[in-house]
Amino acid sequence: MEFEFIEESEIEAVSRGRKSTVPQELVQALRSMPKGKAIRVTDLALDPKSEDYKNDKASTSAILRSAGKQAGVEIAISWSSLGVPQVSTKAPKAKAKK
Repeated sequence: MEFEFIEESEIEAVSRGRKSTVPQELVQALRSMPKGKAIRVTDLALDPKSEDYKNDKASTSAILRSAGKQAGVEIAISWSSLGVPQVSTKAPKAKAKK
């Protein structure tokens, strides 16, 4: 294995890649979702038979979590057998009493 010691000031870094684009319609839908409802996001459906399904699922889940974060809600993602993500909000955690 080849390596060399360098000064910390010599470290070069590049950004990790492109940032996901979060659809603002999804953010609004998550903000206004009625209690007890979920959202089936058919526009983000994936092909479960694809070789890249696991990677695509991870990328799509990241977009959905970002949308939840922007909407100010914690979400749960469930995937249908057809590769369609379904999003529900998690109940807020109870604060511990002191």
